[in-house]
Amino acid sequence: MYRISSNINLSDIVGSEIQQIRLGRYDVQFHFGSERTICVQGKIEVFEGNVLIANWSEENNWSSTAFQKLLNAPVLSYSVLNDRLLEIRFEENLVMHLHDSSDQYESMQIYPEGIII
Repeated sequence: MYRISSNINLSDIVGSEIQQIRLGRYDVQFHFGSERTICVQGKIEVFEGNVLIANWSEENNWSSTAFQKLLNAPVLSYSVLNDRLLEIRFEENLVMHLHDSSDQYESMQIYPEGIII
């Protein structure tokens, strides 16, 4: 993905939860109950309230195992904060920031429901 469109429609994830977090050497894949999958090769940040509890990058992997709090937490909303930052808000005061951090390479792919990767 080269930048995040401000009118991206991810409404199917609202009310669903992350059922699986797949960890790879070069990416993290989030599979939602709505069957949508988001694959990220850029920076990921997970907040509890205003406190950063975990982050991921290709170079450093996860900073802590606290990212697991996202599992089974229902999605409350999402928003495109700018063309490089997608925010997903969850119950339990959890927030995930997905960064599209490369001008040269794709750093995020968003697959619609029913596409198995």
